[in-house]
Amino acid sequence: MTKALNRRVSRSVAGELPPLRGIIYARASKDRRGRAVSVKSQVAVGHRFFKQHNIVVVAVLVDNHMSASRYARAERQEYKEALRLLVTGEANLLWTWESSRATRELDVFVQLRSILIEVGGYFAYDERIYDMNDPDDRMDTAEDAVDAEKETEKLRKRVRRGVESRAFAGLHHGNDWYGHRKVYDERTGEIVRIERDPVQGPVAKEAVQRLLGGENGTVIANDFNRREISCPHELKWISLHVEKLYQLSRDAESWARLTAKLSPEQVDAAVQALVWLKEKESPQTVARWLREGRYAHVFPGRWSGAKVRAVASNPALAGLRLYQGEIIGKGTWTGVITPAQHYRLAAMLGDPTRAGKKDGDRVKHVLSGVMLCDVCNVPVYGVVFDTTKNGRPVTRRFYRCVQGGHVSRQKERTEAFVIEAVLTRLERPDAEELFRVEVDAMEDATRALTEARELRARLDGFTDKAAEGELSPERLARIEAKLLPKIEAAESRARQVTIAPTVAGLVGPGAREAWARLSIVQQREVLRTIVRPRLCRSTRKGPGFDPDAIRMVWLTDRPEVPDMGQTG
Repeated sequence: MTKALNRRVSRSVAGELPPLRGIIYARASKDRRGRAVSVKSQVAVGHRFFKQHNIVVVAVLVDNHMSASRYARAERQEYKEALRLLVTGEANLLWTWESSRATRELDVFVQLRSILIEVGGYFAYDERIYDMNDPDDRMDTAEDAVDAEKETEKLRKRVRRGVESRAFAGLHHGNDWYGHRKVYDERTGEIVRIERDPVQGPVAKEAVQRLLGGENGTVIANDFNRREISCPHELKWISLHVEKLYQLSRDAESWARLTAKLSPEQVDAAVQALVWLKEKESPQTVARWLREGRYAHVFPGRWSGAKVRAVASNPALAGLRLYQGEIIGKGTWTGVITPAQHYRLAAMLGDPTRAGKKDGDRVKHVLSGVMLCDVCNVPVYGVVFDTTKNGRPVTRRFYRCVQGGHVSRQKERTEAFVIEAVLTRLERPDAEELFRVEVDAMEDATRALTEARELRARLDGFTDKAAEGELSPERLARIEAKLLPKIEAAESRARQVTIAPTVAGLVGPGAREAWARLSIVQQREVLRTIVRPRLCRSTRKGPGFDPDAIRMVWLTDRPEVPDMGQTG
């Protein structure tokens, strides 16, 4: 080692120059199989190196489970602290186990080199000290930095090819998802198979069935929270959670009550957190390591409508393999739900006509937001107000256009008319054919909705340009004339198969009895699926209910779809 030191470093070690004041910096990426050199081993080697060469230890800094490539998603706080110590002159040497422990990104290495040149500092790794003011040493360290970045790029290419190969073979890659679990080989740590989770699977299946049945996601979430069902994407670990865990561990009874409710993965996370605390790590550091290592959270999170929909709409739940945002085929695992259920739910949740529909469990009027004003094309809503008639209090209920008060009709008669028309249609001899949906058609509906969203995004972009004066009104009108028919056709194709499962139970002679058993939320879902009633101005003079003032626009009619290949 001594022969490898240049003259300037030798004089520092010999005491002829100011002593070397160094930072031991250790880093390790995520290594679930235990094949990498641990940060503990790196630190031990560093201490031995410093003792051998009489280097004063200024700080020992560790970034565990952290990448140093340009693809890293998290910032290395301890590495930033090392640079600060060098810039301020508190240290004049940075030691790492190897060059890549400091960085695998060439731009970051250049920053480190510039700092060391400015302060007259040194970079030590691989049992050697490099003087950044020596041209030969700068060249050697630069070559090592280039090699480190090159190796990262090679590794990334291999990983991407591996991921793609696994995807088209139907194999899973990535994190777990709610409803299934991975089974690992105890000896190799490799995934043996993916199977239905006995606890999460039934919950995920229930969420899908209830959403398909017309229930609101928030209502389902509230029910899951009331039943204390563990949810996905639990709380993120923070220092307060680590401190709370530590306090509970100090009382045997509290600790026993906590661990009795935990899964094996949660118990492992709790024990690991306490081990790190025992090693004098701060709660903030422990919380960060738990997050980066994706350790299960010990304390329960809460369901929300968004979580319910995210769990239910995951294609993997149906045994389908997703790659780069697209379903490419079936996976090698058995689904909790069927592909048909997934495509139907995806089409239903992606239907643009459902945007903003939040019935919850307090909706009172079956046609509110479902019926439209025929004058201004906005939804009508149920209105209730108290008045008097002949000196006696009277409660009146109406459906009224809230945009401009264009139309208003008595609530009970309007509902009776619309519901009778719907039930009559469901009892028709051809109803079964009218509401029949094939699995392939549901898959087509998902694609149609994606196409409609993309076309609308394009149209919105052109509209924004017109608003900013970058596009003439005439040009915008020509673009709209081309895009709007395509958008309407795509949405029409999707609507043809976006049929709520509750509709299937209503088709036939038992429609009225089945309708009576539905909740108001389910009834509204059925109405949204098959009809868009419109409230018109009455042409008849005098009092009384005018049935001609209600126009039923059926969504289940099979319209002729325009040719999507036409451009004008």
